[in-house]
Formats: sequence, C-alpha cells, structure tokens
Amino acid sequence: MKKHIAFLVLALVLTLSCTVLAEARADRYDLIFDASQDAGRLTARFLQLITRSDDKSGDCTILTSPDGQVMVIDAGNPSTFPDVDRALQALGMTRIDYLVASHPHVDHIGSFAQLLSNYEIGAVYTSELEYPTSHYKNYMEAIERTNTPQIILAEGDSFQFGEHVLVEVLHPPKGIEYYEGYPDGSTQFINNRSLVLKLTYQDSTFLFPGDIYTAAEREIVGRYGDYLQADVLKAPHHGDSTSSSKPFREAVNPQVVVMMHDAIADLRIYRNYRRLGAQTFITSVDGAVLVSTAGDGEYKVITQFDRLTDFLD
Repeated sequence: MKKHIAFLVLALVLTLSCTVLAEARADRYDLIFDASQDAGRLTARFLQLITRSDDKSGDCTILTSPDGQVMVIDAGNPSTFPDVDRALQALGMTRIDYLVASHPHVDHIGSFAQLLSNYEIGAVYTSELEYPTSHYKNYMEAIERTNTPQIILAEGDSFQFGEHVLVEVLHPPKGIEYYEGYPDGSTQFINNRSLVLKLTYQDSTFLFPGDIYTAAEREIVGRYGDYLQADVLKAPHHGDSTSSSKPFREAVNPQVVVMMHDAIADLRIYRNYRRLGAQTFITSVDGAVLVSTAGDGEYKVITQFDRLTDFLD
C-alpha cells in the first residue's frame, strides 16, 4: 500500500513537472507573427529556420516599415522555404517590396527562386558579386522569368524603405575583382563582400552585416568608426568565431543582438555580446525573435520560446 501511494505521489510530481515545463516552453509564434502590432513601428522578425538538407539553415529576416512596406533580407537554404512561407502567410503578406540578398551563398539565397515564383516582388536588391552555382543560377533565372527589377548596391548607396526608414549601404565597395580560379575556395571571399546595411528610423538603428569576417569588420570600422553604432544587430556570420571582433562589437555597441543558426556557433561570441550589455538571442534556442520600435530608441522584444535554463550564461 505504501509503495502504491509513493508511486502515485511520484507520478503526480512528474505530471506537475511536465506541465510546468510545457507552460514555460509556451510557443508565442502567433504573437510574433501578428501584423496588427506593426503600424507606426519598424519591426524586424528574425526567423528560426529548420534545415531539411545537409546545408545550414541560414538567415532570414522579415521587416515591416512604419507605413507597411515589406522587406525580406535573405531567405535560408531551399529546404527552409516552408518556414519562410509560413511566416509570410501568418503575417498576411502576398507582396515583398524589397527582397535583399546579403550575399549569394545557398543558406542566404536558397529560397529566393521559390519566393520569386510564389510572391509578388517589388525588386531584388543585391551586390554586384556573381557566384556560378546552381542555386544562384536558379534565382537569377527566376528574376528574368518574372521580369523582376534587380538593383545592384554598393558602398555609398542608399534608399528609402517606405517613407520613414533610411537604408544605407556601408559595404562592399564598388568594383569587385575576382581572383584566378574563382569560385574555388571562395567562402571567405564571398562572405567578406556581404552587403552591410544600416537602417535608421528616427532615433532607432538596425545593422545587418551579412556574413562578414573580421577582415571586413576591420575595414568597415576603419571607414566608419562610431557611425557603425546601431541599437539592433544581426550578428555577422551566424555568431561564429570568424566574426564579431572586439573592435566591431565596441563600434556597433548594440542593445539587442540576434544570432540566426541551427545550433550555437560559438558560445564565446554569445558571451562577448552579453558582457557588452546587449540582450543576446539565438534562434536555435529562443525560436523566432521580434524586435520592434516606434523610432524612439526603445525596443519591444518578443521571443518565440522561453529559456528553461541559464546554461548559456
């Protein structure tokens, strides 16, 4: 009898524990992708992408301007299109006004051909960098097939995202010189020529540096210094140790950092940003992340999931 009672107590404790954990792991996907909260705000939604192939899932950020324009920066590998599509549908979006490729690696432009085939696209924004791979060819063909304008960007260019948000291109410089044998061994070459975009809405700033490595960070810090400062940072190269050097971190000095990755690229980089005082998120842990501002330098941040432990810190 005592054993039976003990078993029932243990079962009750386990049940309550599971219930508490389930509640703590509440999924706020519907809240993050509720477009009714966007009016008058600059909002970035950093997606959690799930790879269904051998490629890294990659980056995808959906931004809405205060006046309702839509920008998508990168779109993961081809197998992550269902995640991108689900997010756009949840937001009620049928048109992407600005489709931006930071650089032509498969984990950034892999779903572009599918987006071009399934959504109305205002224009595609890229650097002049060409990359002769099947995925690059697919999306170039999709641009031509859909008669979508392609706008080539380089350092010094700028454009408006809606009426109120200024987008400045800080990198790469115009005129890319390819080395003999390109694209063999070109990973670092391509990453260091990622578009680096700074978005400014009144007193609020966002920085999207693609996958630049420390070499490009050093060049950009040298050219811009304190002008690199941005409140919200998409961590370069998924938060890996190739990037996020100390001079770059200190120049940007962000309040909020988001790393988009399948796992955790390098825990030291995460902790470096935390020591800087930034709220730091990883999509593999926190799920999708919403960062929104009315342009006053204050930010609303919502994560899809709660953290159940403090192991990252």
